[in-house]
Amino acid sequence: MHLTLRPNRQPLRGELTVPHSKYHVHRALILASLAEGTSRITGVSDARHVQYTIRLLRDLGTRITVEGDSYVVRGGPYRPRRDSVSAGSSGTTLYFMLGLASLADSPVTVTGQKYFQRRPVGPLLDALRELGVQLDSADGCPPVHVRPGRPSGGRVVVPGTLSQWVSGLVLLAPFATGRTVIEVRGQVNEQPYIELTVAMMRRFGLRVGVSDDWRRFEIEPGQRAVPADLTIPPDLGSAAFGIVAAALHPSDVLLRGITRLDGDPVDHPEARFLDVVGRMGVPMELDERAGGLRIRHDGVRLRATTVDCREIPDMLPALATLATFAAGETVFEHIGHVRLKESDRVAAMLQLNSMGGDLRVAGDRLLVRGVSGLEGAGLSSYNDHRVLMSLALAGTRARGAGTLTYPRAYRISYPAFLDDMTGLGLRMSVESAAPATPPQSLPDLLRHWARHRPDATAVVDVRRGGDTSLTWRELDRRVDRAAATLLSLGVEPGEPVAYQLPNWAEFVEVSLAVLRIGAVCCPLMPIFRERELAFALRRSGARVLLVPDRFRNREHGRETAAWLAEDPAARGALRHVSVVSADRAPVELPAEDAGLGWSDWNATVTAAEPDPEALAGRGPAPDALAQLLFTSGTTGEPKGVLHRHDTLAHAVRLQIERLGLDDGDVVHIPSPLAHQTGFLYGMWLGVTLGVPQLVQGQWDAATALRALREHRGTFVQAATPFLADLVREVTDGRPVPSALRIFVVAGAAVPRHLAERATRVLGTSVCGAFGTTETCLGALSAPDDEPSTTWGSDGRAMDGVRLRVTDDTGTVLAAGAEGNLEIHTPTPFVGYLDRPDLTAEVWTGDGWYRTGDLAVIGADDCLRITGRVKDVINRGGEKVPVAEMEELLHRHPSVDEVAVVGMPDERLGERACAFVVLAEGGDLDLDAMRKYLEQHRVSKHYWPERLRLVDRLPRNPAGKVQKFVLRQRADAPLRTVPEEQHA
Repeated sequence: MHLTLRPNRQPLRGELTVPHSKYHVHRALILASLAEGTSRITGVSDARHVQYTIRLLRDLGTRITVEGDSYVVRGGPYRPRRDSVSAGSSGTTLYFMLGLASLADSPVTVTGQKYFQRRPVGPLLDALRELGVQLDSADGCPPVHVRPGRPSGGRVVVPGTLSQWVSGLVLLAPFATGRTVIEVRGQVNEQPYIELTVAMMRRFGLRVGVSDDWRRFEIEPGQRAVPADLTIPPDLGSAAFGIVAAALHPSDVLLRGITRLDGDPVDHPEARFLDVVGRMGVPMELDERAGGLRIRHDGVRLRATTVDCREIPDMLPALATLATFAAGETVFEHIGHVRLKESDRVAAMLQLNSMGGDLRVAGDRLLVRGVSGLEGAGLSSYNDHRVLMSLALAGTRARGAGTLTYPRAYRISYPAFLDDMTGLGLRMSVESAAPATPPQSLPDLLRHWARHRPDATAVVDVRRGGDTSLTWRELDRRVDRAAATLLSLGVEPGEPVAYQLPNWAEFVEVSLAVLRIGAVCCPLMPIFRERELAFALRRSGARVLLVPDRFRNREHGRETAAWLAEDPAARGALRHVSVVSADRAPVELPAEDAGLGWSDWNATVTAAEPDPEALAGRGPAPDALAQLLFTSGTTGEPKGVLHRHDTLAHAVRLQIERLGLDDGDVVHIPSPLAHQTGFLYGMWLGVTLGVPQLVQGQWDAATALRALREHRGTFVQAATPFLADLVREVTDGRPVPSALRIFVVAGAAVPRHLAERATRVLGTSVCGAFGTTETCLGALSAPDDEPSTTWGSDGRAMDGVRLRVTDDTGTVLAAGAEGNLEIHTPTPFVGYLDRPDLTAEVWTGDGWYRTGDLAVIGADDCLRITGRVKDVINRGGEKVPVAEMEELLHRHPSVDEVAVVGMPDERLGERACAFVVLAEGGDLDLDAMRKYLEQHRVSKHYWPERLRLVDRLPRNPAGKVQKFVLRQRADAPLRTVPEEQHA
């Protein structure tokens, strides 16, 4: 779904009723719940955030009913109905109630929606503890366990970062047993909201002394709130969008309910918004007869101004939209706080630049220079209500249609927004997005996006020296030329094309060109050398090979020419080699020899003239072969895995549905595109959604973070080391990639403590996954799964996928038992190329794929891979729980990475050896490891009996540790093992 925006052609006419202020309702409901007796609050709000407050108060035992347009609140002591209460997605509810929950007569845990469990509240928790509240939080984020007991009072210091933190303390202090002094450290942000809190408290009989600068509060103890009847004023935070709409278009619009233009924060904390829009030239007048604010004009030229965002930070998105059409440069000062909201609202509004706007950040200021017009575009709302509504209004002034993601985000604060705006005449509607899997091939989807999003970004080639981008139109043209080039080389439908390319834009170009002509993609890892390449060429029968001229420290073009000349038999059916330049400069080609031609790929493609009719007749059928991938061959010769178009498309659709991905996402691809993780869950996914894909050829965490920040990357699927490196970089001081919301860890289970740390440090959902080249993803966590359950797991079965664990006889085991993992999937491979014998071996008689992994499926349905069948360590008949030992050792502060493998032993058969990569500054020896395991009360039967420190663990391209290599290093039989090496 998306919000479609179309240019407005007619003046706006009509009226809307401004809803009641959610800010007042929040405070009034909470204060009424503390006042023993009955309070009546006139002015019901349908904002979702208010509903969260009502639900939480009811769970604490407060009786709240709605009678007509009034809330009737019967206050008194909190007697929780349940052990855990939720603030939903309301920050105000969370911050206000964390402390007030201590007034309950039993312990209570305050939590929120899943993503709220990443919201840091450490400074507020510290201040509440200073006030005498007894509470616990595992990581300074919800959930927070609060024990009953009135606070003791005292001197409390709190940062002025969020007004809700200050308000939460001020609301609680009157109920302390001792006098309280609250001092605000640093700049006070959103002071009007604190002024509103104090004013509302006084309405309920609570006394608060405030200094002139609103940075010191003196509150006497033992106070009691008294019931009150009050009427809620209109919500200027919602009215602002009606005002902006009427200002941007010729209008005769009445906003019913607004009866004054002077900015008094007691009436509303955002009242100063009226002052600002007045300075900008919005023609407003009070219509006393109609009972509202009227905006009437035939077109107005707005004026630039200066805005102090500390006073009205939430108004920046709406005002930035106005400023985009104002004469001159509007300056928004002190924007740092605005970037801590539901999203980075400053960065979100910079999307106006893609429509032709002129916005830039200069230190702690946002500078917006007015422009004459905008062009429609597909933008992201980041699921932020104010961003959605502001960009939507900007889109109604654009030339051409546009779209916004998360089209229902406005319901959080202004549920009537869409009805009100369309009622005035604006052309916006919620529509179904392009289906996740329309009845088209991947090349057809590329053509679709080139028509519908021609100038939107399709591919960003991320490199240390700078990034280059292709739009959908440019990519489509490049793919046509590449397809024409392949046709000129004689490539036939169903024929594999081999290419050994890094994560460059050319990889995407070549893959889509191969698929466009009905051929089969055969990507080869850039790390492959002569042996692996020769095998893949012979087995695949590829007649065309593409290689880079150079990558990292290798000159692939020269290497390939040398070994093909030395060993002509290694060519197989190969007839042509094309060299792809790293910088698109001309490449030096070797002399052609008998039967083997060479070409400069970039030069050839640039000169190609596509034949539309020839291309149109070569599109693949849904069940045609699309991909030939060679496995890493760690236990024998590599196997060629064949997949069809429809199978791969379905696998991507399953992931989109599980993760809730949409056309507002941006996919970062650090995993090799020549591996299924990058190819399918990076490139194929990006084209399916029609979103930018950031391809990074050479891994460097600093470059990745820079790209994620600059291009607003939201999704990554990669192996554990990629995640660990990002966490390390941010921990060392680099800025957080604020748009990143999902990191799927594939290739190996992410250690639980790393998942916890990454969630906290990066502010992203870390989702475990399990899949194979043969079956695609079989299990995957979702962002809203309970972290305590999914951290350290490999996810839940995908829709339509079944998982089972069997013993060596094929008997299915009960939940919690370890055994052989088997998968029944709708996304299976066709078979191993030319190896029907190996294909038959991996399938059971009833159609389940044998993964070769050991696993446990818990009662919670979460999959946990415990090792490979060949990784089992059998110590004197006792199986060592390898995955558990690795997880525990990974928690040691000196350990960066660890792998445990078996080593032969004459007496016991096998003993365990731990290979450890030390963390920076770490120090670990065998005795220290033993003491650590003893402290954790691990059975000595499971202790590794040898410790080997290594600089790095050997990994395959998917990021999996190559334990067969480690076993070879630990393979010397221990006929006589020194005592100091034994546990």
